[in-house]
Amino acid sequence: MDITEQIPFETPKNWVWTRLSYIANIYTGNSISETEKKSKFTDVIGRYYIGTKDVDFNNRIIYDNGIAIPKQYEPDFRLAPNNSILMCIEGGSAGRKIAILNQDVCFGNKLCCFSPFVGIGKYMYYYLQSPSFFELFNLNKTGIIGGVSIAKVKEILIPLPPIKEQQRIVAQIEKLFEQLR
Repeated sequence: MDITEQIPFETPKNWVWTRLSYIANIYTGNSISETEKKSKFTDVIGRYYIGTKDVDFNNRIIYDNGIAIPKQYEPDFRLAPNNSILMCIEGGSAGRKIAILNQDVCFGNKLCCFSPFVGIGKYMYYYLQSPSFFELFNLNKTGIIGGVSIAKVKEILIPLPPIKEQQRIVAQIEKLFEQLR
């Protein structure tokens, strides 16, 4: 499908516009009923289970939240790998709660995992927090509680510079953040 008509702004000649689904595996997690959560997954040893409430507005994740998935149940859950990105895609926090994982986790169905292909994770992470992305994301919100379907998330466009340029962009953003601290 030609995306020419959908491109929101011009980029340098050596950049390309592409869909998020072409540069990352993108998927949602699993829901757990309250009954199941209390009987099988509370205060047990296993892989951390991250819900929307565990991703805060300051890009941090609360891993040790009392909910874990024991090894025997892991095959029933989606895994978000270390260095992937979790973003809330439903409710008032949709598009606003986002963080990079520092370990493999299981995760909830209102979160979306972006597992970027090699070398573009930090660039994608920062782009997913940009006003440009947020505008495209909000245009795709539907329903009473305001969510974006995984199919729509995969179709959102991202401007993709060459890897070296991505690295320079990330370094500059991180330098500016450091100056703010």
